[in-house]
Amino acid sequence: MKKLFAVGVVCGALMAAPALAAQDENIDFGSATCGELLSAADTAGADDMAGMMLWLDGYLSGVSGDTVLNWSNLSTFVDQLSSYCQSHKSAKLLDAARKVGLGQ
Repeated sequence: MKKLFAVGVVCGALMAAPALAAQDENIDFGSATCGELLSAADTAGADDMAGMMLWLDGYLSGVSGDTVLNWSNLSTFVDQLSSYCQSHKSAKLLDAARKVGLGQ
């Protein structure tokens, strides 16, 4: 349950971050920062949050060629991304996701 909550918090932050568009608009993940993600963590619903984390996982899968959705790995990724963003608020979100999810 704790990991599901972490997925929700990170995904919610993505949906609500000022650099990211409203739900009915396109979202530019490339311009969002970790700080924006963290500052907006409490404003989106669980479904929206889960969708954003799945998008990030899909992005990383496209970069790495991984075709498996592993729920345990996704939960670990969300926890690690959240921790990384706490310490690197000015980092671009996609750079942080690549570093955490791909070890780059």
